[in-house]
Amino acid sequence: MASYYRRKNGTYCIRVSNGKPGGKQVLVSTTYKPPKGLSASAAEKGAKEFADLFEAAVHNGLYTPGRKEKIEKINPFGVTLSDFVKKHYYKRIELRLSPNTVRFYTSVIEQFILPSFGQIRLVDISSAHLQSLIDYLADNGSRADEENSEPLSAATVKRYATVFSSVMTEAHKMGYVEKDVLHKQYIEYPKIQRKSIQAYDDDEARIFFEGLANESPQIRALLLTSLLLGLRRGEVVALRWSDISFKNMSLTVNGSAFKEKGKTQSVKAPKSHNSVRTIFFSQTYMDNLLEWQNVQQQEKKLAGSAWHEQDYVFTNETGGMISVYSLTRICSRVEEKYGLRHLKLHGLRHTCGSLMIKNGVDIETVKSVFGHENIRTTQQYLTAYDSAKRNAAELLTNAIIK
Repeated sequence: MASYYRRKNGTYCIRVSNGKPGGKQVLVSTTYKPPKGLSASAAEKGAKEFADLFEAAVHNGLYTPGRKEKIEKINPFGVTLSDFVKKHYYKRIELRLSPNTVRFYTSVIEQFILPSFGQIRLVDISSAHLQSLIDYLADNGSRADEENSEPLSAATVKRYATVFSSVMTEAHKMGYVEKDVLHKQYIEYPKIQRKSIQAYDDDEARIFFEGLANESPQIRALLLTSLLLGLRRGEVVALRWSDISFKNMSLTVNGSAFKEKGKTQSVKAPKSHNSVRTIFFSQTYMDNLLEWQNVQQQEKKLAGSAWHEQDYVFTNETGGMISVYSLTRICSRVEEKYGLRHLKLHGLRHTCGSLMIKNGVDIETVKSVFGHENIRTTQQYLTAYDSAKRNAAELLTNAIIK
């Protein structure tokens, strides 16, 4: 623990233990000079705050004994939110978050957080600042589009607020603040009105499936990968033949395609740790996939030297992965062709999960197949069908009568 004492000239000597290499304790010291005009109690409080932060700086490698720079240049005391974000935070999140997520975080920080709180010292940030951001976002006029005066949705407000919390959590991890001040239970968020998932019922799913018989082998296999296996859009596009075992009738999900604006489409790790998973498939799905594989081999021969083999299951005319946006267009065209209500491609994944639950698959198995981190995400499929609810009411009534 850091110690400090006041000198006769009004400055404070701060001392911190830096371990015992070779069995001998090493003490690191620095000087804290209170700003002019502070009362004795305020200077004492400032010295303690400085001592705690200096200790964190030493233990986290932000300050190395023997450097000639002044301590003010390399310790966390007095660093503003803006300085921290630009010098450290952006670099750190780039190491572990997807490019699209980094772009989203950066947009929120630059548009909402730094203009209001950028010049505030990290050590002065409190939950009150987070609450003021939430209140502003939940009010009219917070959108960048001035023509749209509608307030942001409650879910969006919470997503934006999470970015602010992420910044301060990172500051705490690096020793720039003594505690993670924004994780407080008394923060008030707008109430999120959860919408029920959009999924096809039994009849709609059957029409969709039967309609695929009239589509090309690639489109059929592509959409069945979402409808029968529940893969996300990016996971479908990133699928490789080496991920598939026809012998075991299974495939492994270990990548997800993404497209960052202005850049080439790439593949990243799946959404979460649980998203890396093995999924087993039916004979029907395997027959469709094998049919497409044969057609793909014919296309490869016709393309000749223009074909660049990359092992992708679903390919463009030169063997590269298809666009992640093409799936959405294909799905919409099939829906319109067969008179079905419009669902996003993700609606096929929802349909898959809902049908599994309705037909007796236990919720833990669905969670594993879908790669959900939290069982609450899977539970949304429990309420997908009104027909199932009506049937449950009839079953209960009949049981009582009998």
